[in-house]
Amino acid sequence: MNTERSVEGASLFSKVRDVPFVLGAQGNSETLFQDNRGCCSRKHLFLLPRLKEKGYKVGIGIAVFDWRDLPIPAETLSLLRNPIQYHMFLITNGEKGKFLVDATWDKEMCMKHGFRLIEWDEQNTTLGIDPLRSFKISSLELKFRSKVSAILSARKEGNNHILTPFNDAFNNWLGRS
Repeated sequence: MNTERSVEGASLFSKVRDVPFVLGAQGNSETLFQDNRGCCSRKHLFLLPRLKEKGYKVGIGIAVFDWRDLPIPAETLSLLRNPIQYHMFLITNGEKGKFLVDATWDKEMCMKHGFRLIEWDEQNTTLGIDPLRSFKISSLELKFRSKVSAILSARKEGNNHILTPFNDAFNNWLGRS
């Protein structure tokens, strides 16, 4: 395996991982560093084409997880409508086969709040969450699902501002409102 490629991948991964995680931080993935805030999908959509440029074969993974398995205060968790949610990560090739790439939780929140710190490791892989199940999804399917979800949310909320009490409380707890 190309050691230089791995070092470049690790450096890029760390830079993206350490962009402050903000729940619900949507927006153009290309402005991730300028905005200095990202959620799992935004960070991984930024990483995906850049890892491909470095010669990695990259796919998108989705995991179903339970927020209650994470080190979040009970009063914040009580604001969830449904604790079972989706988490995006990447699947790519390394020296010993496929490995998972999860740049979601930044180093600061891991050190201050006890989230799992993920390092770039092409041999041993883990996710920042404990998946109940996971699956691979195509970019086209992801775009389609995102558009459908946005349309349904807009209809459900009558095009009004969508209230996000859990997101707001979570971000406030992290000190990132």
